[in-house]
Amino acid sequence: MKHRPTHEYVLGTHDAERDRLASQHALWLDEMRHAWRAAGITRGSRVLDIGCGPGLVLESLLAEVGAEGRVAGLDIAPEFVRQSQQRAIAHKSPNTDIRVFDLMHAPLPTDMHGQFDAVWCRWVAMFVRDPAMLVRAVRDALAPGGRVAFHEYVNYETYALHPNGPRVAEFVQLAMKSFAADGGNANIAGRLPTLIAEAGMNVTSLRPIARVARPSEPLWHWPAGFIRTYAPRLVALKLATPQWTEELFAEIDAAGQQSGAFLMAPTVMEIIAEQTVASPAS
Repeated sequence: MKHRPTHEYVLGTHDAERDRLASQHALWLDEMRHAWRAAGITRGSRVLDIGCGPGLVLESLLAEVGAEGRVAGLDIAPEFVRQSQQRAIAHKSPNTDIRVFDLMHAPLPTDMHGQFDAVWCRWVAMFVRDPAMLVRAVRDALAPGGRVAFHEYVNYETYALHPNGPRVAEFVQLAMKSFAADGGNANIAGRLPTLIAEAGMNVTSLRPIARVARPSEPLWHWPAGFIRTYAPRLVALKLATPQWTEELFAEIDAAGQQSGAFLMAPTVMEIIAEQTVASPAS
């Protein structure tokens, strides 16, 4: 299978995606903090953010761990790493290490082995061609007793517009098809506990997160916004037509005027796991 170039993030680094990520960050901050507490992240923690993107989460992690802590970040997109580094500078935190790195091309850098109390990894495993390799990188990063918090989808098909949303239903299937064509798996959370166990870590908790939004609520713009930013990519991939996209957007616009309409987001699984042995030296 042809592998995506290292510099290319599957959802893009364009302005629309940057804005979507900013909205996503605000809407998911409470759920992230729940996961961070479950992973033991607190003041003084050393944390690795895998798939750190433009640094919004990294910035919140810096505030969480304080001056005594340390936050490192890895991302495949140089533009996102640049933005993350700028945020770290603005935060005036010397305890950061943000790198361009593709964990599908090479194992975790050896100088990061066993260096972290916690790893945060959200919506990364669903896009990689070898999630077992990602899980091994997490294991290698953690010190004994360290924990990882994953947020990944477990039932992407719950993503739906109600009461009527045939074009949205088609969008969900096409999006899943596009992820799979690039080696990903939209429902990867169903496999992660097994991969975690095979890597020698222990799953300590599983928590499903199901979210629903009505047109009048800020959360509406998260699932609706992804549809608007990703549908053009489906056209570029020749999985959809411009006419279909217009019908999709019209369906969302019409639902936005209906007080009884709601969007179900894809169901997320929060997975917390613990490293129980020392990181391999290799």
